[in-house]
Amino acid sequence: MMEKRVPSKFKPLYKHLSTNKLFYVFHGGRGGGKSWEIADFLLIEGAQRKHRILCCREIQKSIKQSVHKLLSDRIVSLGLEGFYQILDTEIRGQNGTEFSFSGLQNHTVDSVKSFEGATITWIEEAQTVSAYSLKILIPTVVRTPNCMIIMSMNPKLPSDAVYADYVTVERDDTVVVQINYTDNKHCPEDLIKLAEQMRDTDYDEYEHIYLGKPKEIADGAIYKSEFEQIKRENRICKVPHDPNLPVYTSWDLGILDPTAIWFFQVYGKEIRVIDHYEANNEPLSHYARILDEKAEKHGYKYAKHFAPHDIAARDLSSGVSREETMAKLGYKMTKGARLGVEDRIEATRQMLKNAWFDAEKCKFGIRALQNYRREFNDKLEQFKATPVHDWASHSSDAFGEGALNINKMCEPTKTAPPPPKAASSWMG
Repeated sequence: MMEKRVPSKFKPLYKHLSTNKLFYVFHGGRGGGKSWEIADFLLIEGAQRKHRILCCREIQKSIKQSVHKLLSDRIVSLGLEGFYQILDTEIRGQNGTEFSFSGLQNHTVDSVKSFEGATITWIEEAQTVSAYSLKILIPTVVRTPNCMIIMSMNPKLPSDAVYADYVTVERDDTVVVQINYTDNKHCPEDLIKLAEQMRDTDYDEYEHIYLGKPKEIADGAIYKSEFEQIKRENRICKVPHDPNLPVYTSWDLGILDPTAIWFFQVYGKEIRVIDHYEANNEPLSHYARILDEKAEKHGYKYAKHFAPHDIAARDLSSGVSREETMAKLGYKMTKGARLGVEDRIEATRQMLKNAWFDAEKCKFGIRALQNYRREFNDKLEQFKATPVHDWASHSSDAFGEGALNINKMCEPTKTAPPPPKAASSWMG
């Protein structure tokens, strides 16, 4: 085998037995050499010790979509052709090391059991892996002593499951390494030139593609232009609660889906979005308690609570509507009109023109609005009409309910302070 010089940022992989970390996350932009270096580590480690190595990604319809070809090429580059046998769907070492390849999307809790016994798991293109796939995969592959899970990714959105749970959150069991083309001594000159050209012409896109910075606003985002304007005007900042103004809430009530709540104050045409809350699989009493707690902690004085029209629908088992349940809990809900998705979207567009968001209390809700999107149809080469129903849709629908009812939020007669002072930088 040829001598291998390991770049400093990848040395934690080779120290696994001494550091005893479980997760190794390598994230960054194009040209960092992440896949090559991880492939080299796996091949070298697999030659030194017997391993069962699982190479997976969210979607793999054929072996061509896996890292099988990359590993095969690196076997030749490392001079390991005599040690590894390259088969059509797997790679085997003379010492019993095995490489297998799989997609995760179609696996269930039962079918994923076939991965038991893996000593090393490499999740490639981890930015596309769903929270569900991680939920069923990780408990299966962490049962082996001294096992390790390697994730490599070019971040797409801050909400990507791996990025949100392993990069932005400090964990004792995780090594996180950011690596870009600027860290790669072997990065092709042509790619460096392309990166520098984009840096000079479209710096935001350069940061995303070549420096691995997640996009705050998704491709196909419905409110992209509105949030670009909000960003330019620094309207995501510190927005204090004004005790002289009433607080309005708007809801999206989920049964199997999450329930989301926004908290507004209105002064003239100015919409002050002071708070946000979202949870899943909780009874209505939970949300009533949240309203109580926020009123006690922040001094909120509630005026009206706007909910979708179906809040009046009666539960088939109990015969009681959610509207009646909330009333028993002390909150009279105002039922919204039966309007379509596009009506809600247009109302939201208009409301965003005058909205100021509290950066901290509304952090998750802002991200949801920024990522409420239409999916692109590759065959028709256009975005689909119906918005994607995903994690971002619940808070977006709740905000839209408020937008549809903005005229019912009474203007105060008392004087109030001037508009919130924007931070020196967006999200400041």
